[in-house]
Amino acid sequence: MNIALLQLPELTAPCTPLLEKYFQTCKKQKVQIVAFGEYIFNPFYHKLCAHKPAAQIAHTSAHTLDILHTLSKAHKLDIIAPIVLEKENKLYKTIALIQGSKSRFYYQQRLIAYPHWNEKAFFANPTPKHPKTPLIFKKNNFKIAVIAGFEVHFDEIWLKLKQSQVDIVILPCSNTFASKIRWRRLCQMRAFTNSMAILRINRIGNEHYEKLDWQFYGDSLWIDANGDIEESLGDKEGMLLASLELKHLRALQQEWGFRA
Repeated sequence: MNIALLQLPELTAPCTPLLEKYFQTCKKQKVQIVAFGEYIFNPFYHKLCAHKPAAQIAHTSAHTLDILHTLSKAHKLDIIAPIVLEKENKLYKTIALIQGSKSRFYYQQRLIAYPHWNEKAFFANPTPKHPKTPLIFKKNNFKIAVIAGFEVHFDEIWLKLKQSQVDIVILPCSNTFASKIRWRRLCQMRAFTNSMAILRINRIGNEHYEKLDWQFYGDSLWIDANGDIEESLGDKEGMLLASLELKHLRALQQEWGFRA
């Protein structure tokens, strides 16, 4: 099964011609799932805090979802896309799974809560003490989960994935500053100890906030269930194509026996 990770900057509009170009490439490469990083279809967190009223965000997100549904149906591709949703004038950080005319949404359960980056205080997402099982779906006999990048840090999330016998984790991110090596190690550790492939898709681009440059450095990764990095992208726009084989994944899961 082929999965494409599209490493992009924030799109000021859904930018249908750009997406159409990538989706045509995906069709040629027999891709079945396309995934995007965080804050591609909505402004970055600090911009949302400062400038964007809920009604405007809701309008932008609804328009984006319409376009992604159209692309999904036209190209027969499943799409993983982080998106900010509005309900009753409250904003929620979610990840959409779009399959033709149907969609499901995962509401992030663990959010960043640092003084310089406090999504937990801004978004209305529930943060239960005991998290629910994340969004899981099946494709070509693979069991695939979707979680938010920050949730890579929390054992209780990964226990849910392990109990559900997940094979692949798709991990949209918005990683910045000097965290590249740490994120590689985290993802490799999670992949190996849980016998799951991890597809981590980061955004690119620069933001300026409180006299600091926030450089989103890309480095999207395909890590196999052995903890090895099979493929990665640099810090520029591009597409990573991950070709996963169920037989190979099952062999690694059986070899290490971590899922017993």
